[in-house]
Amino acid sequence: MVRAAIATIFLGIAAPAFPAAAQDIPDVEAGISLFWTSNYEGSESSFRERVVAAGDDWAIYQTLLDDELSDVAGAEVFYVLFSGIDYRDCSGDPMPGDAERAALAALFPLQEGAVIEETSYPGNPVIRVGGAQDFFLMGETVSAHEVVMDYAENDEDNEDETLIVLSDRPYTVAVDWGDRGMDRVMLIAQSDETPDVPGKDLLGTCAALLN
Repeated sequence: MVRAAIATIFLGIAAPAFPAAAQDIPDVEAGISLFWTSNYEGSESSFRERVVAAGDDWAIYQTLLDDELSDVAGAEVFYVLFSGIDYRDCSGDPMPGDAERAALAALFPLQEGAVIEETSYPGNPVIRVGGAQDFFLMGETVSAHEVVMDYAENDEDNEDETLIVLSDRPYTVAVDWGDRGMDRVMLIAQSDETPDVPGKDLLGTCAALLN
C-alpha cells in the first residue's frame, strides 16, 4: 500500500490547463487520467495516472510520462485500486479476496466510523473512515473523507497511511505523508481515446482481473 515510490520516480509531467469553472467528476472508467502534484520529503514533482481497465469495484492504473509509456515496460508501472482505496502493485502484490472486495465496495458512500480489517495484505491493516471534509478539486469544493490504513503499533515493517477519498466516488485524491509532505490530485479528465488494454504479460498479478 505504500505509494511513496510513485511520488519520487515520475517527475516533471506537464498537466493540461485547469478548467475555469466547476465541472462534473467523471466515473471511473478506461481513459480517465488523474493529474497529481507531489511534495515528498522536500522534492516537488508531478505525474499522471491513467485508467487502462476497470470493473465494478476495481480500476487498473498506469503511471505515464507525458502521453507515452514509461521507460519501465513491465508490471512496475501498473497498479490496481479496489474501490478507490485498496492499493495493490501489479508486479507482485496479492489480490484481495471476494469478501474483502465486497466489504470495500460497501463503504460507499463513505460514512465516518466505518471500519474494515484486511487480511490479504502483509500487516493486516484496519481501514478506518474519518469525518467528512471539504476538498478543492477542478474549480469546486467537493466532499471527501479521511481514510486511514491503520497498522498495529508493534508493526515495524509498515507505517500508517492517510488517504483523502471522495465521499461518493471511488477516487483517492490525496495521500498525506505527515511531516514528509502530501500528494494531491489537481485534475480528473476523460481522454478522447480509450486506451488499449495492456497485454496480460505486462499486467502481472492484475491480469487475473481481466478474466
